[in-house]
Amino acid sequence: MKKQKRIVTLLLALALTLGLATVASAATVRDFPDYDSGAWYADAVRSAVEDGLLRGDDKGLLRPDGYLTRAEMAAIVNRSFGTYQKADITNYRDVKPGAWYYEDVAMAVHMGTYNGTSTSTMDPDEPITRQEAMTVVARALQLDLEDHEETSLSRFRDRADVSAWALPYVRAMVGSDYIHGNEKRELAPQDNITRAEFAQIFHNIIQEYIVKEGTYTGDRSGNLLVRMDEVTLEDMYIDGDLIIGCGAADSTVTLDNVTVSGRIVVWGGGTEAVWMNNGTRTDELIVCRVDGPVKVIFDKDSTLAVHDTIQVEITPRAEEYPETEVIFYDISDILDAIGDLNDIVSGSEIHVSMDADLLALVGQTDIDCRIDNNSARDTYEITITRDDTGETLVEPFTLGPGHVLDRLTLAEPLPMGDYPCTATVERQDQSGRMEVSLTLHVAYLWAK
Repeated sequence: MKKQKRIVTLLLALALTLGLATVASAATVRDFPDYDSGAWYADAVRSAVEDGLLRGDDKGLLRPDGYLTRAEMAAIVNRSFGTYQKADITNYRDVKPGAWYYEDVAMAVHMGTYNGTSTSTMDPDEPITRQEAMTVVARALQLDLEDHEETSLSRFRDRADVSAWALPYVRAMVGSDYIHGNEKRELAPQDNITRAEFAQIFHNIIQEYIVKEGTYTGDRSGNLLVRMDEVTLEDMYIDGDLIIGCGAADSTVTLDNVTVSGRIVVWGGGTEAVWMNNGTRTDELIVCRVDGPVKVIFDKDSTLAVHDTIQVEITPRAEEYPETEVIFYDISDILDAIGDLNDIVSGSEIHVSMDADLLALVGQTDIDCRIDNNSARDTYEITITRDDTGETLVEPFTLGPGHVLDRLTLAEPLPMGDYPCTATVERQDQSGRMEVSLTLHVAYLWAK
């Protein structure tokens, strides 16, 4: 019954317009006479319309060159992430119940992407500034502000115009390579942003949305956002972030043999779990769901894939739900076995190096060579035999820890020629053994 109520609430929220009239989320840019297919924004605005993010006004216009209001941006971000839970916003006197944006503002406040312009005002009808827009997006993407504290804005001529409160968010957006400034090398942080400009920013950040349940395969380039539950991603490499949006709600999301080069950000998915199966891996996991508990569960193969590299963060608001947790498979026995095996392998290693070419003179028994025992504790027994006859070339000898030989003695002088040989090196306690191929070169004269 609870889930039914949530679905109804979500549908009602999605029925609200960004302007004043209702336009179905299945709209296309052909429905809007003011869309210019040759404009710089054409691809971004078309995607925003088709993804259900950007909608028309009460006159059936898209207004791509019109300024984006604070309320309109709240609606776009909500739709992008599938937000549905609302906060109590009665303290904001300028957000009136019955206004088209009332629920969108309430959802943005609950998600944490929006704060008021004061404790009692939201200014929903005011155009949003570029620094405000960057702040909202950085919050939605859960960018780590501390990671970007040292990000330099020196290449932007107007960096001093960034407000102090917005500076951490602007640095995070620049440091994440989402904001590059305009052709004048300006951030223009105090300028208002048009609907088309914001559509372009979001188009650059989120390359694909998954909005229908089912199984998806194949590699993805750029950030992928899932805003539907009962979704399986399978045999996939994501070159970017994977964001599990609020719209994934309380059901299952499964990652099956998925590698994410960036972060996995979990806004949705419930206690039925976000499953990490069959070697799924990422280096960073952020659990930030704010409207209910969520479990992220790694199976054995996925735990083995990430146990020594992954960074996990559960945000303070997510921690308010005691059932929220990240669960890893108990691989302690496996790690112990791997450790034992590594000890065995390490204990069997032979730390000896030798030249591949040995040199001797015709009629003499001295051999010039270099044989190093690089071990600090092991003594080795070394035998060198001829490959053609199997005869021992030199008397077997012992080489202690850290010792070096630069001369050996032939059993008997040899005529001129090249003699392929094999050196057998065995640890004195017989716990390790190796063979090395080398060649003895016998000549009348060697250059000094």
